[in-house]
Amino acid sequence: MNPATDTIAALSTPPGVSGLAVLRLSGPACGEAARLCLGRREWTPRLLHAATFRDPAGGEPLDSLSFHMLPGPNSPTGEDVLEIFPHGNPLLLETLLRALLRVPGVRPAEPGEFTRRALENGRIDLIQAEAVGELIHAQTRAALANARRLLAGELSGRLRTLRDNLLDLSARLELDVDFAEEEADPDFESWKPRVEGARREVEALLRGFERGRAWSQARRAVFYGAPNAGKSSLINALTGRDRLLVSEIAGTTRDFVDVPLRVAGGVAQLVDTAGLGRAVDALDALAMERTRAQLEESNLKVHVADGTAGADPEEEELAARADLRVRTKKDLPDFTPRAGCFAVSSRTGAGVEELLAELERRLNPPLDAQEEAVATTERQRDALEKARDRLGAAEARLAEARPAVEIVAFEVREACVALRELLGDFRADDVLHRLFSGFCIGK
Repeated sequence: MNPATDTIAALSTPPGVSGLAVLRLSGPACGEAARLCLGRREWTPRLLHAATFRDPAGGEPLDSLSFHMLPGPNSPTGEDVLEIFPHGNPLLLETLLRALLRVPGVRPAEPGEFTRRALENGRIDLIQAEAVGELIHAQTRAALANARRLLAGELSGRLRTLRDNLLDLSARLELDVDFAEEEADPDFESWKPRVEGARREVEALLRGFERGRAWSQARRAVFYGAPNAGKSSLINALTGRDRLLVSEIAGTTRDFVDVPLRVAGGVAQLVDTAGLGRAVDALDALAMERTRAQLEESNLKVHVADGTAGADPEEEELAARADLRVRTKKDLPDFTPRAGCFAVSSRTGAGVEELLAELERRLNPPLDAQEEAVATTERQRDALEKARDRLGAAEARLAEARPAVEIVAFEVREACVALRELLGDFRADDVLHRLFSGFCIGK
């Protein structure tokens, strides 16, 4: 196997039945694959063509489809790329892929190999390569929007500007080191604001990482209240599935359970919890502690109360913490509504749609169109922290009565190294292996 000359092929759409699918090839044998499998020696680049796919071994027609050719270096991978759009029958796709692999020089792609080739051929940088994975796996609208910004190069451009400024400063520092004995004292005062400004910029990027980490996590609505208030039944009604065990016996739920809910902004988690009240045993007390811990970590606290029960001071104290208040069992004759509370019946569905709409609104905050792209991976954070620490060390040296020029130059040079690693100017193979091993085959 020679990655420099091999042509790779893979299915680039998810497994399963679909109207159409995408088979992708990248490498020098794309033209030969078009000739042998599609019967086309000529084509117009980037234009969709109709063709009959034939098995190169015996000429058997396998599918009527369309394809286009994207010549390198101005293609997604920087190489010739052939994309074929057959019908999405899994058996047919397996047959077509096997036929493509019979073309000389074509082999199956490894996980993430298309994106890796784009990186190695200079079509994208390392941050943009990581953004491909973020775009595929984003769970929220905010994470999806940030992934698009990263892929468009917004963060990369900001980092390249910072890197270039530091490289310029580093070069000047190195020059002063070389001629320290021949010239007057170095101009420390002109260095200080540049180092401080770079450090502040890196710290701003690290604060952005904390925002990005929050975006990547599904928002959590924790349902809490007294035992037997109807929390499990309500979550079943909201999700339309009997996901949670329901019983008239109080204390059925002993631990918290996450139930996914598809909302307009992605996926949210509805968290069913053990009832809060007076513990009857040690296990009950532990379950309540876990409920309180879940409330501390929640994005939305939903208090659920039995709408047929009388007033209870302890229950009102619990409800005071809530972002939303719900009273269940609306269908029963002794139900009592309360101002500011959603009235629902999990059995009949009354009021459930209204509550669901409010949950979606609360769990789906509006996007800020002015939000900047932020770092999202642990690798990016580690590199930023290294750059921050090195710049901080350089600042500390510059604050001394007579700074050591060699040490200041070393610290700034190391900060440059961190930013260059962040962008992928140079990279270790083990870093790339960890990155691309988590991608699907067709990326």
